[in-house]
Amino acid sequence: MMRALPKAGIVVALAGHPLAKAPKHPPVRPLPAPAYVHPAPPLPVLPRVGRVRVEAAPDRVVVVEDVVLAKADWESGGLDLYLAFGSPGTPIAIDARLIAPSPGGLDSRPEESGDPVVLEHAARRNAGSQPLLGRPQMAGVVAHVKEAQLRRAYAVGEVAVLRLRSLLMAPAADATGARDVVVRLGAANGLPLTLGRIQVASLEAQPWITRAEASLCGPDAAPEPLTVTLVGKAPGAARPAKPTIAPESAVRHATDDLCIRWWGP
Repeated sequence: MMRALPKAGIVVALAGHPLAKAPKHPPVRPLPAPAYVHPAPPLPVLPRVGRVRVEAAPDRVVVVEDVVLAKADWESGGLDLYLAFGSPGTPIAIDARLIAPSPGGLDSRPEESGDPVVLEHAARRNAGSQPLLGRPQMAGVVAHVKEAQLRRAYAVGEVAVLRLRSLLMAPAADATGARDVVVRLGAANGLPLTLGRIQVASLEAQPWITRAEASLCGPDAAPEPLTVTLVGKAPGAARPAKPTIAPESAVRHATDDLCIRWWGP
């Protein structure tokens, strides 16, 4: 029969075992100080969202957002602007360009290429960029608009347009056949950006969208439907069921986003 070792014997046996030796830890070194991020300078003037355009196909959606940057008292320096992703999620691809709009406005040359703007993906906004679209804690991109690009745009006129294009998977249709996206609006310097025109168009050669609606969405959003222009109406397209108001006349809050819905045949 096995006999239990006395407790003292156990201590002695363990003390002599090589695994019982005290481990050697490397010397503790202080963590490096975090790199200092220069706070972003304030925007020279409050921007506005001049146009939101949704181009939809049954299998994909392109959301185009034109942010108008007036020259005002701008003299020099680039802009680092934070743009949060909308819904239904992270885009498949995203592109930004700085455009000097032609005299005919944003619609006169929709194929205008403009100056490519460098985008940097970010989990959230840091102190080095100005919040522009969406809320700072959301994932998105930082648009690095260079001083030379602003100078070229402002040499043509008093405004430059930052055009953001996001390619998304088509959202699933609900029980009524509607599909929808959420477009970030946001604020600058604590003030909500004015919203201009809203358009919905078909990406297909044959127009297939029969109806479109838009409204502000958020905890304090006004419930009134907004005016939407349906570009290239499909046969049998329906008129809005309720009276709508022009987006620029709607009461905006800094927490408001834009919800856009459309229906196919």
